[in-house]
Amino acid sequence: MKTTILIVEDDEMIRELMDITLSQAGYAVLTAGSGEAALDLMRRVRVGLVLLDVHMPRMSGIEVLATMRRRNRAGPPVLMVTANRQPETVQKAISLGCAGYVAKPFAPGDLLNRVARALAPTRAATGDVLII
Repeated sequence: MKTTILIVEDDEMIRELMDITLSQAGYAVLTAGSGEAALDLMRRVRVGLVLLDVHMPRMSGIEVLATMRRRNRAGPPVLMVTANRQPETVQKAISLGCAGYVAKPFAPGDLLNRVARALAPTRAATGDVLII
């Protein structure tokens, strides 16, 4: 069975690039253009990984992650996708349980590597955070 990955990204071009990259690699992909849409989708569908943009209008990725963890502390791993590498933002995301960061801009191959590492059983067992 394919792992389902939810892409939460307000920039349509980036969302589409990630969708194509992950779909061609054999993942099942769902997309949401806002935090609110992502939270609604996660109420109805089980996902194996969330790729979550930090800066989005109305509801930031940090707010989405906090809401996800309040609902289900042991929910899917989350990779934050952002150009923001401010220490405060990184620390907040880590404290909320994100699995790591993917820095924009990224090459498709780098995205696939980060996704594979976030889904690897050894990462889950050790609790390592991937800061990329």
